[in-house]
Amino acid sequence: MYSKKVMEHFLNPRNKGKLEDADAVGKVGNPVCGDVMYIYIKVKDGKIEKIGWETMGCAAAIATSSMLSELAKGKTLEEAMKISRNDIADALEGLPPIKMHCSNLAAEGLHKAIENYLNREKIINELMKVVNRKDAEALFKIGITSLDDLKKASMEEIANAVSDEGMEKIKKFLRK
Repeated sequence: MYSKKVMEHFLNPRNKGKLEDADAVGKVGNPVCGDVMYIYIKVKDGKIEKIGWETMGCAAAIATSSMLSELAKGKTLEEAMKISRNDIADALEGLPPIKMHCSNLAAEGLHKAIENYLNREKIINELMKVVNRKDAEALFKIGITSLDDLKKASMEEIANAVSDEGMEKIKKFLRK
C-alpha cells in the first residue's frame, strides 16, 4: 500500500519531462524490475537551477523521481550529492520495502547527472576518440557518457542525436 504522498506525486508529478537545455543527464536503470530513469539538471552558480526527469516504471519509480526533483531543486551540487534513498523515501512518507530500490535508483540518477556535469570535458574528450566535438556533445546530452555506453546504446537513439558523418564513424567504431 502506498502513502498519500506517494500517490500525490504519482498522480501529479513535479518537474516531469526532458530539459532541452540540460547541462547533464544521469541515466540509470534496474534490469530486475525494468525501471529506467533519466535525470536532467541545469546548473547555475553551482546550484541546480532546473531539474527534469523521464521515468519508465511503476508508481513508486515515478513518485520517487518527482520527489527527488523537489528535494534537489535549488540545492548546491554538494548538497544534492548528499540526497539519499532514505531522504526520498522519508519525504514520501515511506515506501513499501519491495519498492525501496526505486528511491535508490532516483538518488543514483541524480548523483550520476552531477558526476557527469562535473566530468563533462573528460567525457566529451573520450567520445571525441570516435566523433567530432559537436557529435560528442550531442551524445553527452542524451546520456551517453563513455565508449561503453556508446556500444550499448540503440542505433536509433544515436542516429537521432548525431550528424550523418558522426553516425558513419560510430558504425565503423562498433564494427571493430
